[in-house]
Amino acid sequence: MEKSFNCLVCGKLIDRSSSHPACKKTCGSVECQAVYSRESIRKFDQNRQRKRIKELEREGVDLVTCGICNQKFEMIGLNHLKTHGLTVQEYVERYPNLPRLNSRMKAKRGKQSKNNSQYLKYQGKTINKKFYEFITGSLLGDGSLEKRSSKRNARYAEGGSNQQYLEWKYNFLKQYLPCSWRERLSAPHTKTGKQYQGWWLRTTVHPDLTELQKQWYNPQKIVPQDIIQKYLTEFALTVWFCDDGCVSNGIFIYTMSFSDQEVAFLVNLLKDRFSLSGKILKNKNNQPMIRFNAESKDRFRQITSKFKIPGMEYKLDF
Repeated sequence: MEKSFNCLVCGKLIDRSSSHPACKKTCGSVECQAVYSRESIRKFDQNRQRKRIKELEREGVDLVTCGICNQKFEMIGLNHLKTHGLTVQEYVERYPNLPRLNSRMKAKRGKQSKNNSQYLKYQGKTINKKFYEFITGSLLGDGSLEKRSSKRNARYAEGGSNQQYLEWKYNFLKQYLPCSWRERLSAPHTKTGKQYQGWWLRTTVHPDLTELQKQWYNPQKIVPQDIIQKYLTEFALTVWFCDDGCVSNGIFIYTMSFSDQEVAFLVNLLKDRFSLSGKILKNKNNQPMIRFNAESKDRFRQITSKFKIPGMEYKLDF
């Protein structure tokens, strides 16, 4: 017989045989799982940081020491200072003579600052309609525009497990902007602990992306109708479908991050512009998604077949 256990968050006694199948450490409530997940991630980050510091010490890299807890770092940043209830500015004011960055991080910061203005001298294409079509399809899907509060401009970013597809996106974007491309393991899954191989692309910051970020976020991603009416072309639709589409007993586009009103606008525009008849369905969480009727399947195929996108043959060949 399986023993009972106490939830590590609320302390409630739980019968192990009736506990939540995905979490054997909590009572299974949404609140307790969220707290446990955050704590697990925090501990993982701490352990990773300790191992990293030990490696740097063995390599003889100079480190800086926190004036409060005496922990060593390459850089004493906001994430660590939050544990002491301080901002970076408050820490600097309290310890004006203590360095926050080691020599390597100072050099890296200087290089990053220089790279932030690379778009000014980058020998790429001038941003054009094709670029905006690509961005429109990507932002309706998995793409994002990031803007740090300390930065003047925004950048495009996206990551995932489909290497061929993301590499195609990287090759498209680098025609216009400096881009980075790297492979790395994800952080451990909060429930299973598994890590997944992924690829990430990012552009450098650019004023045009900043203007788009202002229109696409409020503060979460929204559907900016003026932009979509202008740039939702067949190419943009195909990119959107590659990101969030699915063919399974019909053609679907998943729009769960948008509101009912925004999805209704998209359904009407798809009907008027492409003669694609869609219906709004809801998932178990009452989030909207679009399903196209059978008569639209051939029309959808006619549109997407015009574009050959690596890594998406399985999705576009229907």
